[in-house]
Amino acid sequence: MKAAFIYSLLASLCAWFQSAMAMDVFATERDVSRTANKDINNSTWSCEVGPVPALLTLEEMIERVLCHDPQTRQAWASAKAQAALVGVKQSAYLPRLNGSSSVTSGRNDTAYEQRGEYSRHGHQRQLDNRLTLSWVLFDFGRRESALRNARHLLVAANANQDSQLQEAFVLAAQLYYDTLAAQRSQVAATQVAILAAENLKAASAKYEAGAAALSDRLQAQTAYSQARLNEVRGNGALRSAKGLIAMRMGLPPQTPLELAGSLSRRPDTHFVKTVDELLEQARQGHPSLIAAKAKLDAAKAAIDERKASGRPTLSFIANISDVQTNQSIALNGDSHLRENSVGLQLNIPLFEGFERTYQVRGAQAKFETSKAELSDVEQRISMELWVNYQTLNIETRSLEKTAEWVEQSSQALQVVQGRYRSGVGNMIELLNALTAYATAEQQHINTLNSWQLSRLKLAASLGRLGFWAL
Repeated sequence: MKAAFIYSLLASLCAWFQSAMAMDVFATERDVSRTANKDINNSTWSCEVGPVPALLTLEEMIERVLCHDPQTRQAWASAKAQAALVGVKQSAYLPRLNGSSSVTSGRNDTAYEQRGEYSRHGHQRQLDNRLTLSWVLFDFGRRESALRNARHLLVAANANQDSQLQEAFVLAAQLYYDTLAAQRSQVAATQVAILAAENLKAASAKYEAGAAALSDRLQAQTAYSQARLNEVRGNGALRSAKGLIAMRMGLPPQTPLELAGSLSRRPDTHFVKTVDELLEQARQGHPSLIAAKAKLDAAKAAIDERKASGRPTLSFIANISDVQTNQSIALNGDSHLRENSVGLQLNIPLFEGFERTYQVRGAQAKFETSKAELSDVEQRISMELWVNYQTLNIETRSLEKTAEWVEQSSQALQVVQGRYRSGVGNMIELLNALTAYATAEQQHINTLNSWQLSRLKLAASLGRLGFWAL
């Protein structure tokens, strides 16, 4: 009956443990940042998206890219793994229960000589069932330090995930703006090709009328061919950029896409304040700084854990055993042994070959490394913010100048075209005016693109980039 009871108890415990293994008993996953599946401005979205809309907005494109970004998913999985490690450290506070059951069978031959008796032979079968409980009651803070270390590393993993998400956000926005720039460049190249065709038509008409030399017509033909070449290259660059967007969204590169919006739209920049205010804001909420500080705290906890591992531990232990031995009458028949025990166990580490000494030294060295890493991150963030702040100021002023350049070169081209058609100007002057207009238009497009990216990079330098910045 006792053996049957232990068998039943072991079976019940195994079934319960198997069901519990699939559960998050300590609810550690609730501490994992869910930003892999939500907006970094704290409004959720679903990654189960439908067909690509007729006009793809920047927000829609970024959502789809973040849902398919492998590095973002990798960072999220790393955070989940670290959350599981927190559960491992929490489990150290619970008791350990082990069950075992063994069956042995054999032949027992006994030979001795006492009062005329000299030998016994028989078969023996033994069934041994055991249930052992151990529970660490006190360990001078070792488990607490280990748990603190794991929790700080989880904070760092969540911050790294947030940092990776913002980096993917910037790269996706940059790809979208690059495509808008390619789209506008292609339109500008087509416009220049149309102007070059008009110049060629005017030069041909004047040549046929005997009012211009053959060189004018040939120069106009060369300019038109070059404009057509730039138009072909612009079309190719636009197809390439759209293909990259499709692949980043998990679609075939040949998927047709039409982008909404334009580079000319200039979003709000009220978040741009003085440099000192921006630096203070970055120090308070940048995910890279949060991760570096959490790693430093984790390194402190690791030192405490290594030191505590050399101190005594007090454990509660309990044991239930049932041993049944079935043997032949020649071996004095069957026997049954039951043993139950409870007690306290004190474990005192005395000497481990100086292993713990070097473990503490290693933990202290890692602490110094984490401290230097924190200083490096602070310096790098400050430098990036300063550079992005200055770049945005430069690009903002450049926008006004390039817009004036486009307007002036367009007016100059119209004047030169009128002069040439009236017979006053020459082909060299006309081609120079056309080249100046094409250059000004392309510079303005590049500056618009650079301004958009500089604004996003400055927001990312603050550690708070989100859809609000779009």
